[in-house]
This record gives sequence, structure tokens and C-alpha cells, in this order.
Amino acid sequence: MADKNDLTDAMGALSVDDTRWKELGLDDNIRTQLRKIENDYESIFSWNIKRLTGANQNLMTNLFENVRGRLEIITVLDGEDDKFNLARFYLRLVACYELYNNKSYKESYLEIESVVKFLETCKFDESNEQYSDAYHHIARATYKYIGLTLKIDSEKPEKLLKDVKRIKHFNEAEKGVICAVKANIFMKYPQRGNNIALKFAEQACISSTEPEWINIWLKAKGRVRRYSEPFKMPGDDEIDAAKILCSTTTNPKHLIIVSELYKEIGLANKSMNSHIESTKFYKLSSYIVKKSIKLANDDINQLNYLLLQTCIDYPYYFPNSILNNFITKLTSIKSSFVDKTLGLYYLRHKKDYGKAKHHLSLGMAADHFYCTLQFIKVECLLQPANTFNYMQILNTMYNDFLNPKRRLTILLHILMYFNYCEKNPKETMRYLKLYIDQDIEDTIKKSHLIFSRSLFDLGRVLKPNEFLNVLFVNVKELVYNNKWDEKEKNTVENTFYRFNKILQLNIQDNNFDKTAMNKNESWRKQRVDLSENKSNESHQSAS
Repeated sequence: MADKNDLTDAMGALSVDDTRWKELGLDDNIRTQLRKIENDYESIFSWNIKRLTGANQNLMTNLFENVRGRLEIITVLDGEDDKFNLARFYLRLVACYELYNNKSYKESYLEIESVVKFLETCKFDESNEQYSDAYHHIARATYKYIGLTLKIDSEKPEKLLKDVKRIKHFNEAEKGVICAVKANIFMKYPQRGNNIALKFAEQACISSTEPEWINIWLKAKGRVRRYSEPFKMPGDDEIDAAKILCSTTTNPKHLIIVSELYKEIGLANKSMNSHIESTKFYKLSSYIVKKSIKLANDDINQLNYLLLQTCIDYPYYFPNSILNNFITKLTSIKSSFVDKTLGLYYLRHKKDYGKAKHHLSLGMAADHFYCTLQFIKVECLLQPANTFNYMQILNTMYNDFLNPKRRLTILLHILMYFNYCEKNPKETMRYLKLYIDQDIEDTIKKSHLIFSRSLFDLGRVLKPNEFLNVLFVNVKELVYNNKWDEKEKNTVENTFYRFNKILQLNIQDNNFDKTAMNKNESWRKQRVDLSENKSNESHQSAS
């Protein structure tokens, strides 16, 4: 018998589709054919993306616009329009899916039609050639699904897709690439999408030893780990995967994530005062970047990609002529990701705060979260935090960004302001209560407080736990030595009680990795455990 939650989810999905199909005036025959494509083919509409991931709260901006920006970056930097590019493929699938869900059906149809036609004539490299049937399958099944929606072709799917390789005939490698594409696409829908992506990436790696799948797995694994504990030491499984990637790949692009992993290990060791280990892994990270540049063998397209990923940390490894040409190309692209990259490049390496502020302000105008934080940081370099609209920007961000984790970050910087820049007991306790009230695990709240980084200059880098200790001392002082009326006193004491419970948590004891794959289940129908304890025990007890 089906689980009650499964039935509820299924009914919800049916309700959405039925409403859409009713609006489009689709008859029972077409609806049956659409269901058949959903169930018997690997179209993007077969994966229940929206139902499994929910609303995407990590981006204020339209996901479609974000994808378009990424596609423009690939177009400008790659320069090989006739060659298959996996990133371009999955991004165009996401664009098609988002257009469809926004009821831009004709535009969605034209988008996927363009993908199908491109696949018919494009050049596949040696690695992707073996997966071409799977790519065709996804694209054509999606194409026919939208075509049926628009009543462009109401023939039976079997006839429409007669030249498409059927799922039952897929070999293990082709099953793997389907899972890899799913993993890439689900990562566009964080945070639940990251957990699902990790499942599919694991399944892809089981089906094939393709280095690209290991690359995708490392990306998904890192996202899941960092969500719960931003500065947590990567696990042995990640380190082992990185070693395998280093020893098997000849693609310089694959090494970038290895370099990033080693840099994370260096940072984690630094936070624990393990300076020898920290230096070791920072050097390894640097070495891997040099190795990737060597593997690129002066291929300008490869070098441009490497620069896109590393110019913030390692621009000095590239010849000035290539670096300058790359920066010029980036400047021509309208993308918040590019604005972030250029902003940080000018901030960290050129120390050109004017240009940094310009690019970050463009990203901020596009509602890019990280750009906005870095814009505040640049402003703080130019003037004290209490002399410009520091609090106004953060409060606006709080109202605009609904994701609890992002709100934690915003509230953390507000709390730092009231601890280091302006003494205001009532505001301190109000924002601390808001921080504790966020609908997210208390362990994540504590982790943010432990590994805090200030946007304004404190004359030093905060050590782990330093701000947490300062906050505790100040809050304790406020609770017992400030004058509160009876109502305020009850709220303040309750807030302090809940804050104390968070401090007593041992974040190392919490297992955040809920992504174990059931390897006995069908590779197509992996069940995803999305149950989440939205209210932790300490929150409940204090409510």
C-alpha cells in the first residue's frame, strides 16, 4: 500500500498538471500520452523537480535569467558553438523547464527544438560520443512532451519517438549519464535539490567510472556538507574521490574542484590551528591549479574556463596577456555571477575599490546575495560601518531573501554590528530572537556563530568561537543588568534560555548526511527521503 505522504505528493502533482492541462484545453487522449512520456521516458518532466525541491528560495532572481547568464558565459568563453558541451546541455534543459512552468509554452518549445536540432549536427568528443543516445533520448522526449502540450503533434509517443533508444535498452554507462544529467539539474534547485543531486551523482558513479561523474559527485557532496557546516572538514570519501580524479583525468576542468577541496581542507585545518596541515593543503591546492594550466596546453578556451574558476584566488599563475583578455571578455557579459567574479577580482587583487564597488553594485541590483554582502564589505573599507546605510541594506536583504540560512547570515552581521559598532540592548535582543527563531536546525545556527567573519574591519581576523564568546558575554550582561519592563523581561529571558541551549549543542555529534543511496532500488526510481525536522527540540521546548 502506498505511503500516505506519497499519495499526498502524487495528488499534488496531479492537481498541478490537471489544472495546467485544463487551462490548455487538452483532451484525455493527449493527457494519456503526456503521462506515458512522464512514466516511460526520461524527459525533464519525468523527474518531479518542482514537487521534490519545492520553491527555490536561494535566488531572488528568476532562475531562467540566472541560467541565461550562465549560457552567455559559456558562449563567450568557450567559442566552440558546434561542439557538445554538457553544461550547456543541462542549462538549456533547465531554461526549457522554467519557461514551461512560467507558462511560456511556445518559447519553451522553441528552446528544446533548438537543442534537438543541435544534437543532430554537433560534434561529440570521445567521452561524450558513447552517451549521445542518452542525450538524444532526454531532449527528444522533452521535445515531444511540450509539442503534445501545444497540440503540435498528437501522434502516439511510440511513433513520435520511434528513433529514440528505449530505457530498457540502455547500458550501464547510459544509465549513468542520465543520473549525471539529473544531478546537474537538481543542483539548480537548492537546498533540497542538492541532496537529491548527491543521490543521482552516487548512482552515476556506480554505473560508470567517468571522471565527469566524480566531478559532479564532489560538487554535490560539497554543497550538502557546507549547508550544514560551512567550515566542516571534508570527509575521507571526498579526499579519495579527489585523488582518483587527479590520477585518471586529463581534462583540466576536472581538477578545479580538487583544488577547491584542498583549499577547504586548508581552511578547516587553519580554523583548528593545525598550521602545518593547513599549509600543506593550501600548497596542494595551488599545485593542482598549476597542473590544470599545464594540461590546458595553451588552449585559450580551456584557459578561459580555468580563469573563470580561479581568477579570484590564483590570477598570478596566468600570463598577463591571457588574464587581461579574459577580464575584457567578462566585462562584456551581463551576469550577476560575472559581476561577483569581477568584483572580487578587483577587491582582492587589484585593490581597486571603485571598480570592485561598481561590479558588486551591479550584482546587488540583480539581487545577488553574495554580491550584496561584498558590496557592504567594500563600503566598510571606504568608511566606518556606522556612517553609511549598513543596517538599512541588511534589513532590506532580510525582507527580500526568505531562505532561513541566508537570513541567518544577514542576522549574524546585524548582531556583529550591535556588538562592535553600536550598543543597543533592545535591538541586540530583538535580532538575537529573530536569529534563534529561524526555521533551521540549531546546529547550523551555532555553526554560523562559531565561524563568523565580519564585513567591517576589526583590525584582525576573528578566530573560531571568538564572536560567539563575545556575544554570550554581552547578552548575559544585557539580560541581568539592563532595565526591562515585565513583558520585555520575559521575552529577553526566554531568548537567553534558548540561546544557551544552542551553545550547549555539540555540532560534531549531528549527522547531516541523509543522502545514503539504496543501491537495491531501480536506477530510475530512486526514492528520495525528503523528511526534515523543521522544528528542533530546543525550539519547541522554548515556544
